[in-house]
Amino acid sequence: MAEPALSIDDVLGGNGLLAHKLPAYEHRAAQISMAKLVERSLRERAHALIEAGTGTGKSFAYLVPALLSGQRVVVSTATLALQEQLLTKDIPALLQTLDSDAQVVQLKGRHNYLCRDKLERLRQQFAFARSPADKELFEWADATGSGDRAELSFVPPAQLWSDVDTDSDECIMEACRYFGPQRCHFMHAREAARHADVVVVNHALFFSDLALGGGLIPPYDCAVLDEAHQIEEWATAAFSAAVSRTAVERLVRQIDRLLIVDAQLSTQLQSAIGRFVAALDEPPASRYPLAQNERALSLLETLQRSLYRAENWISDQPPSASRYANVPDAALQRRRELLLNNVAALAQTVERLRQSDEGWIRWVEKGQRPGAAWARCAPASVAPLLRERLFERAGSVVVTSATIATGRDFAYLRRQLGIESVWAEELVAESPFDYARQALLYLPPQRLDPREPAFGEQAKPVIRDILSATRGRAFVLFTSTAVMNAVAGTLTPQLPFACRTQGDAPKGQLLSWFRQEADAVLFATSSFWEGVDVAGKSLSAVIIDRIPFPPPDDPLVVARCELLAQAGEDPFRALMIPAAITRLKQGLGRLIRTSADRGLMCILDGRLQTKAYGRMILDALPPASRVHALSEVAAFLAG
Repeated sequence: MAEPALSIDDVLGGNGLLAHKLPAYEHRAAQISMAKLVERSLRERAHALIEAGTGTGKSFAYLVPALLSGQRVVVSTATLALQEQLLTKDIPALLQTLDSDAQVVQLKGRHNYLCRDKLERLRQQFAFARSPADKELFEWADATGSGDRAELSFVPPAQLWSDVDTDSDECIMEACRYFGPQRCHFMHAREAARHADVVVVNHALFFSDLALGGGLIPPYDCAVLDEAHQIEEWATAAFSAAVSRTAVERLVRQIDRLLIVDAQLSTQLQSAIGRFVAALDEPPASRYPLAQNERALSLLETLQRSLYRAENWISDQPPSASRYANVPDAALQRRRELLLNNVAALAQTVERLRQSDEGWIRWVEKGQRPGAAWARCAPASVAPLLRERLFERAGSVVVTSATIATGRDFAYLRRQLGIESVWAEELVAESPFDYARQALLYLPPQRLDPREPAFGEQAKPVIRDILSATRGRAFVLFTSTAVMNAVAGTLTPQLPFACRTQGDAPKGQLLSWFRQEADAVLFATSSFWEGVDVAGKSLSAVIIDRIPFPPPDDPLVVARCELLAQAGEDPFRALMIPAAITRLKQGLGRLIRTSADRGLMCILDGRLQTKAYGRMILDALPPASRVHALSEVAAFLAG
């Protein structure tokens, strides 16, 4: 391959194009090092693991070599915020600076696009729109050029959008009158991606494409996986399958859209899934192994028999049973095949849930309301699948995040990805921020132990005194909802700051309130740890109750610990400690986003100071100053 006309230094260097064209551009040595490694990896078709500390400028560091490479590169991110930054800010700035005609396309999952065939079938069922939402959706559908639901000025009801989205369960391909990129919105988007130089996707789509063996994302030469500390979670979701009330009700609607449904068949399916989900709701835990619920397991057989009856009934229906006259036989046959495949897939998931397969995990997750629980199964480890389907097939995979090394060691990430023995160059690109000056880690002298029953009561005065020193402006995060509510209930009346507790309002509303309210305090769970950005001084402190180890009773964690033990490794050192380090580094990165930020992290867990593993964790964190006196906290934040 010919060398690019421009070098990395030509673009990112202190006297480069970006320095001349972007007034706020800062030359960063770590960014240059990362960009050169990405460039080398793309050119030599090799893999790279890169931790790029907060403020490194990692987006430019992988986008510049991607745009200069002449190859088709897929960029995958976990969060919508980063995608928006790439598509509306970073990439347009680079294309203009490079005077590049490279084509950049965002591709979304099928369910984000309107299916014109399903829309017309829905319209045929109703002479008039059933609701204002129907009317608005129909009007938008007549005008849209992309069919992307993001264009909608309102959020359509979930069932309404499900009735018109481009899901693979009902796509009849060549038999559809709208088949082809000129008529089908999803095919149009995919065709644009097929001709693009850079395709931006999210992790959900990227790993779903891997799980399906391709077909969602056009073939690519290289992949850049940003926010890579979430890879294992997204990959597990993509390779998993679930049984829920929603899944069965969706299947019933699919049957009803094609055939005049036997009322008894529909009743049997609804009854079987209703009783199964009610059984899932009985244990108090929100997430638990399915094997612990014998009643639910016994009801799976009834659900499976109902699905088999549905499969036989669909197979026996003559063409005249179709709801649609004047539909070509090929289209009817294709719809029937898809319907049978959907029933069979759900029945297969039920069968896997009934089995005791050592290679799979079976667990239950309960929703926020009764009847919203689902049973899920997934591979105990996605590492072999990632190695086989991604790293052994793709020309180059660049894996990057601000927090994927533990210390300077990538062993934990390599184990998650299944590439312990696969060659991949490694780089830790240090953050340009002065953590010793900008960040403070306060370790209370009380050395509380969160395993003690009295921890919540002991923590209350410590948290109150810390919030007084920080003058509010803090998240106080807990692993236990009960402890959160107890602490918040006591401290909210005592504190001279505006206080809210998770559950008072939806997450988005709480974040909006926190950003607007001066000196606010939010009591919340660890769900506020990631994917939340509060710029400036509004968030100056994060107080967490304990070392953020993965929950030891979580079914996924238990299964992965067992796999490590079987391989002769210590699960605590190989999984729990690295996971805690990664989460703590995420927290510090959330506080320090610019060279002007100052932030405090407080960890109430005294084991950081009393246990050997606590010192290991502290040594792996960015070099924030560590103090034990509240007077130093107040002085630091006032400075």
